[in-house]
Amino acid sequence: MRTRRLLIRSGVIAAALGACIVAIPRSAAADPMGPVCSDDTCEVGVQNPGSDSDIDVEPDAGGEDAPPAGGGADTSPFADCTFTVVETDAKTHPLAGDRPKGKYSLVVETCTSEAGESIKRAQWVAEGADGQVRIDPALLAQQAVDRLTLPRPVIEASPESTQLVNLPTWLAVSEASWQVQTATASLSDQTATATATPVEAVWDLGDGHTETCFDRGAEWVRGTDPKAESECGHTYTQPSAQALDVQVTVTWRITWEVVWPGNAVSETAPDMTTIRTDSWLVTESHALVTR
Repeated sequence: MRTRRLLIRSGVIAAALGACIVAIPRSAAADPMGPVCSDDTCEVGVQNPGSDSDIDVEPDAGGEDAPPAGGGADTSPFADCTFTVVETDAKTHPLAGDRPKGKYSLVVETCTSEAGESIKRAQWVAEGADGQVRIDPALLAQQAVDRLTLPRPVIEASPESTQLVNLPTWLAVSEASWQVQTATASLSDQTATATATPVEAVWDLGDGHTETCFDRGAEWVRGTDPKAESECGHTYTQPSAQALDVQVTVTWRITWEVVWPGNAVSETAPDMTTIRTDSWLVTESHALVTR
């Protein structure tokens, strides 16, 4: 019995787009999870088979993981899933049942835990006219999405940290942390490209107010009226007894496209977010304002 291994991290195979596309049912769909972050970047992960976890494992300012938004951490012990196309003349298989009439290949999915345990599922799938078994574009796209690395927002506010009562604060994240990100995955003649585009920055200013900006914002530049307000900004009206926890959450729009000879398919995936927190003290000043 010979095997051809198709390495897949995790995912759900959608309905076939043609006779040449593998379609394997899963017990639960694998939705993209929020990025897992280091100090400066966030790597996107995918949900393990059987997991109900949702989106976002975000670190706080110290780089430690904060509780996930929208659900608990992934508790499934199984990860590192592979799909194997098994070339066999067998008429039946204990996991896939009887082989249908026609040209069908046996595809076995194996997921392994860190402890070395494994689970398997199997399905007979029709071969294409060229004899190839191609995976569903949605699966290859999930691989590309899984490879995205999203930068954590870098706060570039003015003033930088200590804010003054009644002086407009200009809010911004750095250009480097507001750039389109891409990643690819390929298998045979199929290529998937995942694209993450920053579309929104929501600022929690620590005083009960929030500000939503649809670009990275802008830094105050020398020569501008110190009392001028930014379209993405906030003005504190009361001093703070202690430093305020300020947080910016950037939302990323995720899209993907898979191409192969004579075909192309594109779709959107759930949005993802990256977060940065900082501490700002708000004081009163009776001196000349300088930035």
